[in-house]
Amino acid sequence: MRKLRTLGLCICCILVLAGASFGASRQEKKSLSIFLSNFTEAGLFNFDIRTYADEGEDELEGETPLHLGIPNNVTELARFGIVHNLINNYGSRIKKCRDRNCESGPLVIDKKFVAESVRKYFGFDLDAMDLSPIQDSPSVVYSYDGRLYHFDAESFGEPDNDTVYYAEVEDVDEGRYITASGYIYDTKRPSVRKGTFSAFVIPSKWRGKDSWLIVSMSTEWSR
Repeated sequence: MRKLRTLGLCICCILVLAGASFGASRQEKKSLSIFLSNFTEAGLFNFDIRTYADEGEDELEGETPLHLGIPNNVTELARFGIVHNLINNYGSRIKKCRDRNCESGPLVIDKKFVAESVRKYFGFDLDAMDLSPIQDSPSVVYSYDGRLYHFDAESFGEPDNDTVYYAEVEDVDEGRYITASGYIYDTKRPSVRKGTFSAFVIPSKWRGKDSWLIVSMSTEWSR
């Protein structure tokens, strides 16, 4: 009887360990939450990396996904790179404009830092893309002189004053892509869930460390 009980306990332990090996750990979920929050804090909630738009595609809660692979949407990739550094690397990468007439704002950032952020999170080589839409689009609130991006922080919203959203991953499924789902919350009111999201990511390496590249993210806001 004791042998059977011992055998049963061993089998249970094996099943528990096997189940644990297929599930995301708390640390993995935390790391994915941080990764995805880089997009939500920059105002990206419904997007993918496609290079074309499907005809007649469904809208997500009234918002058409932003296809960041479309050439004209290079403006959004650069905007992400600027805002990401404005929020996370203000003291080290954001400088004051030295021009006598800084038409696009008093701040600048070197193009290499913007390109680095885009490459790290999207896998796109911004330096190899046509950046002329930045100058051609009337809706772009920053400028690019071939070396520096010029901007005014207020044009993107001040992080200390405006609402900033983070993503909290609750479930992770592994397949062709890693599917992460969870909820969106206001950083000033973490207990209030503003919506739910689902994101596809793929494993990547960044400077020798495990990371991910975003494939798509969709958000459904609470009513």
